[in-house]
Amino acid sequence: MTASAEKSPFGHPQGKMQSDGTWQLNVPNVFALKLAISYALADAAVLFTVPTGKRMLLERTFWEVITAFTGGSSSAIGLSSSGTGYTTKGDLLGGASGDVLATLVAGVKGGTIGAKFGSNGIVLLEPGATIRFDRITSAFTAGAGYVHICGKVVD
Repeated sequence: MTASAEKSPFGHPQGKMQSDGTWQLNVPNVFALKLAISYALADAAVLFTVPTGKRMLLERTFWEVITAFTGGSSSAIGLSSSGTGYTTKGDLLGGASGDVLATLVAGVKGGTIGAKFGSNGIVLLEPGATIRFDRITSAFTAGAGYVHICGKVVD
């Protein structure tokens, strides 16, 4: 098999590690963000900002829990955005009630589909829009991991 700019000699996609710790595939217009989260994040903490001149179509979001989320009083988390139409807590992940202790155990977890994915299935963030961590109910006292956001850059 012959290597190309996009594939390894074995046919696997190639990419590179960015300075912020995210992995960027060498596939035009495709992105996969891996953003660190923990119980210590403040409500509405900004996890990512859409770069100038880019529009991002989100296709999938999910949790990767390293240390189980515990504590608080019926604590629940999610994701939203500063982008018009996606500002309600849980719009991108977690839904209106958020994801709770029972879901946020170690491992990869789909979580509760974001309210905006469920209502119309299209989430398009404009340049400068942020992706935010939501404390939907109470606050966990332990827990850490990542939130993954996959999609495409559209012009």
